[in-house]
Amino acid sequence: MNIRFSAGAIRCRVSPKELDSLQSGRAITLEVFLPRKHAFRANIRPGVVGGWLLDSDPTGLWITIPRAELEVLTQSLPSREGIEHKFDLADGGTVLVSFEVDLRKREAVGG
Repeated sequence: MNIRFSAGAIRCRVSPKELDSLQSGRAITLEVFLPRKHAFRANIRPGVVGGWLLDSDPTGLWITIPRAELEVLTQSLPSREGIEHKFDLADGGTVLVSFEVDLRKREAVGG
């Protein structure tokens, strides 16, 4: 998994294998170890009930994506388009979370 942060946006890009894990009901995690025995974790899990969720604390972030949307994304592959959801922030702003499948990894595996 690769995660990019920019002003007002979080972009998550996963491999086809990681998408398969989500489709089978398992969460995927990116863990970045930091100095002084700290770590930052990003966890993406499929949601069976309800919509998108975004939670965070100083140790990481947790994203839940509805399983139905993951299925729609899977059916649309090999499209470069991903799925996304905008979350409202307490200060009145928003953050856009995008989720994409890295097609280059699929192509590299296949040929």
